[in-house]
This record gives sequence, structure tokens and C-alpha cells, in this order.
Amino acid sequence: MRRLLRYADGLDVSLEQNEEKVSILKSGLKRKTLLLTGILMLAVIVVQLVFSYSFLDLAFNQEIEHVKYGFDANIKTAVDTLISALEMNYEMYLNGDIDEATAMAVAEKMVRDSRYSSGAGHEDDGYFWADMEDGYCVVHYNPANQGQMRWDWTDQEGTHYIREFIRLGNEGGGYSDFYFGKPGDESGSHKKRGYTRKFEPYGWYVSTGNYYEDTDAVIKSIEQVKRNESLTLFATSVITVAIGLSLVSLNLNRVVTPIINISRSVRRLSLGDTMIDSSTVKAHDHDEIGDLSKSTQKVAAVLHKLLDEIDVMINEHEKGNIDYSFETREFYGDYKRLADSVLELAAFSMKDQLTGIPNRRSFDNRIDLEWQRAIRERTPVSILIMDIDHFKIYNDTFGHQQGDVTLQVIANTIRDSLKRKVDFSARWGGEEFVILLPGTDAAGALSVAENIRKAIENAEIPCEDVRGQRATISIGVNTQIPEQESLIGDFVSGADAALYRAKEEGRNRISVAEGSL
Repeated sequence: MRRLLRYADGLDVSLEQNEEKVSILKSGLKRKTLLLTGILMLAVIVVQLVFSYSFLDLAFNQEIEHVKYGFDANIKTAVDTLISALEMNYEMYLNGDIDEATAMAVAEKMVRDSRYSSGAGHEDDGYFWADMEDGYCVVHYNPANQGQMRWDWTDQEGTHYIREFIRLGNEGGGYSDFYFGKPGDESGSHKKRGYTRKFEPYGWYVSTGNYYEDTDAVIKSIEQVKRNESLTLFATSVITVAIGLSLVSLNLNRVVTPIINISRSVRRLSLGDTMIDSSTVKAHDHDEIGDLSKSTQKVAAVLHKLLDEIDVMINEHEKGNIDYSFETREFYGDYKRLADSVLELAAFSMKDQLTGIPNRRSFDNRIDLEWQRAIRERTPVSILIMDIDHFKIYNDTFGHQQGDVTLQVIANTIRDSLKRKVDFSARWGGEEFVILLPGTDAAGALSVAENIRKAIENAEIPCEDVRGQRATISIGVNTQIPEQESLIGDFVSGADAALYRAKEEGRNRISVAEGSL
């Protein structure tokens, strides 16, 4: 009896050991399945994070560059506007409306008292000063500086910044970096970004500038937003993975069929290979393995298709076909959001946001393509570079918003004037536009240029002031049949030089580049 009890006790121990082994086996399978499922989900999230962060980083970097450009443009516009006012005052003296002493006093007051917003969030914190060519400070808001001979003055790094002002003014205007004081702190330890332009009638070198610390403050705020967006993106991804693993864990006890093929496929997918052979991932209907099999195939197919579509789009954009896109309706959920974001950012990077026509980057891609084609086929290619006449005066008279309207009208007029699909128009920058005419000889290019010139001359621009309802352009034309050793830069420079010649000859006209066919 005691032997039987000992046998029963041993059997119970054996059963308990077997059950423990089975439990360990199930637990191990659960852990492995959880791990593989996690790898699959992480692969998907990593792909999404890589694309999303890349475009996020690109967008914020462009915003920072835009801020830097905005600060530079702000001080240049301020100096240009002040000099325009000085020119009007001097014109009044020449017309006899005021005497010379009055004109000089008014000019000094303009420089000393004029203020503008530097763009750093402070109203009327920008000021001006004027120096003579020998370094004598004619006008300055700070009485301690006015009247000083500053030719030999240097900043804390030993830079003769007054001499740099004079040099830039003699070259038509430009930017410089130096250290100087600021209102309330004349220690001279504040780095500035200045702009100088010469006012010829009085020989004044008029300058103003922004403090780098103000520019850096704006950039830091943008970088903080970028960090917050990145953290949000990462946190969302982590939460998505956590929720997904939790749901899988609740159902893993029902997994009883082999998962070797699925694990292999997931491993390949985690390594970036979206080409999964569906025959190796058998879908079992009505169980979790079947769902996992189908999901694995679907994720791989969606990612593979999305990557293929993006590759094709990038190739088309590099060819200059910036209107190319792909259909996003077949993507779903976050994949559709990702696809839509890719298309939106692609359009943002290839089109001018104000006018809606291609930007400089798109033009550079297109001209490379057409230049090589013209070399292979020995065909002519023509370029038209256009500039709106007196656009700065137009902006100063009617305001920058009206100037934007004018740019849009002219861009649409240029685009509508092109009849061939291969003809390509783009915004060159500021008030300049460019047109590429593949397979077009000089006569054809001149015909297109004249049609555009007339169309813009006759175009009606929406403006309450009738003076602002018309605009004209000057056009530089160049036509070449390029050789292997021909340079695109020379081709473009020829048209640019012709444009400036058209400006010098009276504007609202067309000029052909020297050496053009």
C-alpha cells in the first residue's frame, strides 16, 4: 500500500513536471511570438519615423533659413526705404522747393530719428547711422558717436568695421558682421549683422543692422518647436507599439500552429526587405496566425508600394516633371497620412508657394535634363529670363501684398502663354521669372518672348488704384545648340546679361544675348 502511494506520488510529481515543461514551452512561444510581432511593428514604425522625421527636419530647416533671410531682407528694405526718402528730400532741394541747409537738416533728422521694427518682436527698435568715406560719423542716434572720426575704430575682434561699411557702400551695398554696443549697453560685445548702402548726393554711407542675439532667439524658438514635434512623433510611435503588443499578448495563448515562415518574413521585413513571398506565409483562416499572415503580407505590400511610388515620384521630379504625384486612396489610416504628407512636402519643395509655378530647384533639375538631351540630339534650346520693371517702386507705392498679387498675375500670364507641354516656366527669385524652351530656335524664342511681353503689358492686375493695374517686364533671351564642353552657367549668364541690357535700354523690351544663335 505504501509502495502504491509512493508510485502515485511519483506520478503526480511527473505530471506536475510535464505540465511545468508545457507551461514553460507555451511561455517561451509567447515570448518569441511577442518579440517577432514587436519587430514587425517596430519596422513599420521605424519606416514611418524615418520618413516623417526627414521631412519634418527639412521643413524646419527651411523655416530657419527663411527666418535668417527675413532678417537680412528686413534691414536691406529699411535702408533702401530710408535712401528713397532721402532722394525725395534731395529732389525737393533740386526743384527749389527747399534750400540746401533745410534739405541737409531734414536729411540728418531722417537718419537720426527714423525707426523700424527689426523683426525681433520689438517695435521701432531699429535705427540708422551715416558715415563719410573718410570714416567721419555724420549722423548717429547716440551723440557720443556722432561727429567722431571712426576710420580706425575696431570691434572686439579687431575688425575695422567702418572701413567695411565704406567698402560695401562703394560696391553698391552689402552685408557685414561686427561687434557693437546696443541701447542700454554700449560695451561693444553684441554681434550685429549690418547692411550698408551709399547715398550718392551727400556721400553718406547709410547703415543699419540686427543683433544676432535677436535672430538666434527666434531660431531657438523654432528649434524648440521642432524638438517638441519630434518628441510627440516618437511618443506616439512608442504608444502605438505598446498598445499593439498588449493586444497581441491577450490572444497569444490560442497560437498553436507553426510560425517559422512568418518569423522569417518578419525578420526580412525588419531588415527593410518588403518583397515577401506569399507562398511562404500561409494564411490560416479563423485564427490569429491567419490574421498575422495576412497582415504581414499587407504591411509589406503597402510599404513596398509606397516606397516604389516615392521612388518613381522622386525620379520624375528630378526630370523636372514636378506635377507628377501618385494616388493615395489605396493607402489607409496612417499610411494614407504618410503618403499625403510625402506628396505635400514634395510639392512644397518643388513649387513656389506664392505663385504656384515651379521654383528655382525645379528649374535646375529641368535644365540639366533638357541640356543633355539637346547635346545628344543636336537641337537648339532657348532660355528667357524676365524681370518685372520698377517692381521695388511698385511695392513701395502699393504695398507688398499688392506686389504679391502682381507676381501671381504675371506668373499665371507666363504659364498660360506657353502652348507646348515641354515648355517650362519657373520663378527665378524675387521679381524674376525664367522660361526654358527645348527644341526652340532664336526666332521661336523671340516670338514667345514678345507674346509674353505683350500679354503682361495688357494684363489687368486687381488693384483699387488704377496706377497699379498695369505692369511691364524686360526679357533677356539666349539660344544655343550646346556641345559636350558647353556650360549651363554660361548659357544662363548670357540671358541674364541680355536682361540687364534690356533694363539699361529703357525696360519693357527684349534683348538677345551676345553669341546667341
